[in-house]
Amino acid sequence: HSIKMNKAYISLGSNEGQRLNSIQEAVVQIQKNIGVLTDLSSLYQTRSWGFNGPDFLNACIGIDTELPPLQVLNNLLKIEKQLGRIRSLEGNYKSRNIDLDLLFYENQIIEVEGLILPHPRLELRNFILFPMCELAPDFVHPQLGKNMVDLSKICPDNSLPQKMSIEKWSPDLFSTDQVLFFEGNIGVGKTSLAEKIAKDYDVPALFENFTQNPYLEKFYDQPQRFALLLENYFLADRILQFSTFFKGEIPKRKGVADHSLFKSLVFAKINLSITDYEDFKKKYDQLASREFINQKVIFLHQPLEKIRNQIKSRGRSFEQNIPFNYLKKIEEGYQNFIQSGLPLRFQKIDLTELDFVNDERAYQIILLKIKAS
Repeated sequence: HSIKMNKAYISLGSNEGQRLNSIQEAVVQIQKNIGVLTDLSSLYQTRSWGFNGPDFLNACIGIDTELPPLQVLNNLLKIEKQLGRIRSLEGNYKSRNIDLDLLFYENQIIEVEGLILPHPRLELRNFILFPMCELAPDFVHPQLGKNMVDLSKICPDNSLPQKMSIEKWSPDLFSTDQVLFFEGNIGVGKTSLAEKIAKDYDVPALFENFTQNPYLEKFYDQPQRFALLLENYFLADRILQFSTFFKGEIPKRKGVADHSLFKSLVFAKINLSITDYEDFKKKYDQLASREFINQKVIFLHQPLEKIRNQIKSRGRSFEQNIPFNYLKKIEEGYQNFIQSGLPLRFQKIDLTELDFVNDERAYQIILLKIKAS
């Protein structure tokens, strides 16, 4: 039973104070209080509209939300207030540190006290139309019957918002001390994402040391026989790696890793007999109790078909015959751990539509999702 998600588009603007910070923080709060971030435009630099003031930064985002339109609007107003915006009563235009407008909510046309949808006069404003053309060029304005591109062609506004490179979003993930642990199925993209973030944010990274495990290939051949040896080796090796990493590598307590320690439990539960698992878990609890830093675990998810193709294309010989069923078990293993309530902060990110390797916009959306967790 799934709750109906509704697509909404929101416009963001700021021309006072730390403009980029205000807009990023608004996107974080929107994710916490309204819905899931699905689309992101570039940032645009725009002349102030209807008054003389500093230039604006503008952008639009798309979200999926289960909240009704009026609730979305009220939450946007709350976020503005929380970020220090005081809306003036005279209704005239002036400078502001944050401006959040609900542009569209599905195809709904609404006129009630305090809410008009689609947002009135948006078709006259390039600072809305430019980012909307980038996000949803084919989205049709339910009242005007024209899509964003066509509206933009006939828009009388002669200002030309300057588009910035999409990398400009890059939110500060490490303003507070934290280590990000990426988790998920074999081939889901943990290492690629950890590598990219480590490089872009210049933080240390810890990568899974699987090539050294002498039992891995044997395990894929004879799972029953080698499971316990495999898991014990991995556990001892991971404990060593993590403690070395946290002692030596992380002077400032910031970093990324493409696996977490409790990965050992997930795989052990799948691969070991019940009695072996009980013993293994006791050993794990003893070793893992030496608490590691402020850790945030991020579960990456992709459909199994896609994962299978990614495993094929990266071509590690011993992985080529992994049974589909085993990948399915791992997926379920992670789900069960998440549902049983993990004793750590965690977040799920679905990568199905987010190809961060080839699409910078997808990567920026992921960074903003991590920032909001």
